Amino acid sequence: MLKGENKKTVLFVVPDGTGIRNYLFSDIIPKLHKAGKNIYIYHSLDDKALDEVRKIHKIKFESKNISHYRETIKQKFLREVIAFSRLKYNANLVNNDTILTNWNRNRKGTKKYFYKLVEGIGNYYSKKYSRILWLEEKYQKSLLISINKEIKFLKDLTVESLFCTHQRAINAIPIIKAANVLKIKTIGAIYSWDNIPKGRLSVRTQKYLVWSNYMKNELLQFYPEINLESIVITGTPQFEFYNDESIFLNREIFFKNQNLDLNKITICFSGDDELTSPYDPNYLEDLADEILKNNKENDVQIIFRRSPVDLSGRYDKVINKYKAFIVPIRPLWSNNREHWSTLFPSFNDVKLLANICKHSDLVINLGSTMAHDFAIFNKPAAYLNYNSVIDKRWSVETIYKFQHFRSMPNQNQLYWINSKEEILKIINLAINHKKSLGKEWLRVINCDNKNSSLNIVNQILN
Repeated sequence: MLKGENKKTVLFVVPDGTGIRNYLFSDIIPKLHKAGKNIYIYHSLDDKALDEVRKIHKIKFESKNISHYRETIKQKFLREVIAFSRLKYNANLVNNDTILTNWNRNRKGTKKYFYKLVEGIGNYYSKKYSRILWLEEKYQKSLLISINKEIKFLKDLTVESLFCTHQRAINAIPIIKAANVLKIKTIGAIYSWDNIPKGRLSVRTQKYLVWSNYMKNELLQFYPEINLESIVITGTPQFEFYNDESIFLNREIFFKNQNLDLNKITICFSGDDELTSPYDPNYLEDLADEILKNNKENDVQIIFRRSPVDLSGRYDKVINKYKAFIVPIRPLWSNNREHWSTLFPSFNDVKLLANICKHSDLVINLGSTMAHDFAIFNKPAAYLNYNSVIDKRWSVETIYKFQHFRSMPNQNQLYWINSKEEILKIINLAINHKKSLGKEWLRVINCDNKNSSLNIVNQILN
């Protein structure tokens, strides 16, 4: 605790960089500080990330790196059997085999035999939910031998409540288990709207914070052992930044800063990660080629925003080929680590993304959340809905059968580009309509775009 202070401590557990934007850059920390709480960050972040949080909020807090957690073979085996069993059970429960794509079958070496055993046993346990709950009980008991350091740490810190920013992080398991043993209040955020069916609720807390009633019902469906009262709808701070007018530049300044042409229609092509969309560069090239083929390069420009976790050079050839009207605007994330979970955004990237959404006319991508970002600004979105290559291991048909797309009230929540030849037609439709079609879908997945931080703070305090 900071010297001279005698405050109750709220421990933030931030197991990866994805939690920074929503939970550390938002107003949660200032509101807790104003309520007289001491903030302590238990994390696996770069020190630069925490320095930026301190700078943004002008608030001092202490921090500590999450202790290295080496699972026992028994713990790992139980955890993986539970995950596989849940995926099999969930796929059958909602009649959706795409849920099984969340299981990695491409194992090599000794891991191959380990996971074959996991799958064999998991097949048996997936037949009845009571069997999965029996496994869960065994797994929770197995964790007790791995939490001695965390119990001492929590006692020394006199933690009042603990808030975890991601539900599936393995490195957060010991600290959450220790807090539950000590009867410390634990609150866990379900990080994203697509997370719940994926069978990885590694972090078990007393309360679960979700974006919407849809997510609440989904959590009850896939985890019926969780009490209704333990699931609280708060919304997500992810979209809350867009209410802050101070982060926006006027259109002229933004376009000048990014070397954009004020007189052109501006399309944002937002990239996906390599696993979700391995042929993403093909789609960017299709878009650019249709613009060039129809002599629209003097009327249309493309902002290319890659996925922040995609540090590859896979788009370079396309960008260079069409550099006259493709303007790459790189996300302002750290990029000095190999693993995506250690990447983190700067606050300037929050501002950058907000301005891209506000000042673009349309977003095009393959099934991305960016459709919702654009809906906040009443801007249209179009999903790519054709296969650019034939690949028996991947298809857009599989992508759009993912469970989270069932939250879509109907297929008219955005525009669909069903072939390369339709690209310009859909662009013209969207630009002429000038409005988002997805407001209803946004309301389904997120209940509150203005008070999410306050809602979360109230759950931490009460």
